Amino acid sequence: MSPDQQSGRRLHEAMRHTSDAFGPHRADLVLGAAARGRRLRLVRRARIAALAAAVAGAAVLGAAQLSPGTAPAPSPAVTPTSTPPAPPAPAPTATLVPVPTRPPSAAPPLGGPRSGPISAQLAAFMPPGTTTRVSSNGAFEDGRVTLSEIQTASGTVLHDDGHGRGSVTVGLSDYSPRTPDCDPGPWHCEILDDGTSVRAEKVRLTSGYLLWTVSVLRPDGRHITVAEYNTDRIIPIDATTASPTRAEPPLTIDQLQGIALSPHWNR
Repeated sequence: MSPDQQSGRRLHEAMRHTSDAFGPHRADLVLGAAARGRRLRLVRRARIAALAAAVAGAAVLGAAQLSPGTAPAPSPAVTPTSTPPAPPAPAPTATLVPVPTRPPSAAPPLGGPRSGPISAQLAAFMPPGTTTRVSSNGAFEDGRVTLSEIQTASGTVLHDDGHGRGSVTVGLSDYSPRTPDCDPGPWHCEILDDGTSVRAEKVRLTSGYLLWTVSVLRPDGRHITVAEYNTDRIIPIDATTASPTRAEPPLTIDQLQGIALSPHWNR
């Protein structure tokens, strides 16, 4: 006998015992109640089966998403980002600086003897502080320039005014007499009353060094350049081994111009 038949029989017996209270026995009531009971059990079983199928489907889907070889998508909050490339090193930049106007009463300094190593002659122009002679190339003797292998007579010193040492170099060369002019470029240039051209420039190099320069070209063809760095290494500077030793070069543009325009370097 099936469970449904057993349930119907028990229900039939129970209703038969209470038939006196409900009147004569009616078989249709018993059969109808049994049928309704079967329908309720079928509905309940169907709901349970549907719920189980839904849970099983979700489990299968989760297993497929987390199967070996397939990594879960990262959360947007932890999505890895690539490191931006380092910005390129800044290119050398020149600064226009005004050429100081020296009044007639403020004559350029004379320096020391016009003979001997050029570094010693340059050292005579240095302001108070500690000056160390470094090197000389070529010669300057009583107005005569003897060029070095690089076609320039030069001398270099290190000067420390109490704020760190910096290098200062003077270079001398001769050209044929000419009419000086101001060629265009990232510098300040002007022609003095006697026809001398004076060019002043401040450059920040990619290595972090500062290069300040005053270049003078006289009508007789004599060319004098005074340059300085904010490091104690003599030029040319090796950026891999040298580093700035002070915030700015030791001399002002006005002091560089005074050295370059000095009668000391005249023919």
